[in-house]
Amino acid sequence: MIIIHCDRVKNITQKIYNQMINKLDLVLLTCPLCSHTGTEVHSYYERAVKSENITFRLVVLRIRCQFCGHTHAILPDTIVPYSSVSLKDTISILLSETPEQIKSFLLNNLSLDFSDVYRIRRNFKKYWEQRLKSAELSIDNQISQPCISAFRRQFMQIHCGLCRSYTLST
Repeated sequence: MIIIHCDRVKNITQKIYNQMINKLDLVLLTCPLCSHTGTEVHSYYERAVKSENITFRLVVLRIRCQFCGHTHAILPDTIVPYSSVSLKDTISILLSETPEQIKSFLLNNLSLDFSDVYRIRRNFKKYWEQRLKSAELSIDNQISQPCISAFRRQFMQIHCGLCRSYTLST
């Protein structure tokens, strides 16, 4: 998986995603598995993204390493891999400490429900809480890059696939 950081992007749309992809030189991307340079367009897939009170479909690019043949999705850092809930909403859920705060959050974000909250909080406790403590990282809106540096994973990524990250200039 390849994660793209762009500081000025807070919420992803298909148009913004396409602009990010167009700024990348795919031949210069490095494979997260074999570390060789040189990728090519392999395919696209659709995934659901819950953000800003709506659920929408995002068409995601998959690239193929020309050396080892593995394929990798290119995702913006505003998306949690293997989750439909945006990183911003995931952080808001984790920072909600009381049932009243969670209820208020859900009332203001109609695309999410209690099952999303339960799953995110359970996965955080099970997979991420101790990792963040051991690396002395705190949850905030800039957590994506420190997690990839420390763990080679996007924050809240549950599956074990390694990530490589790139930063787009604004």
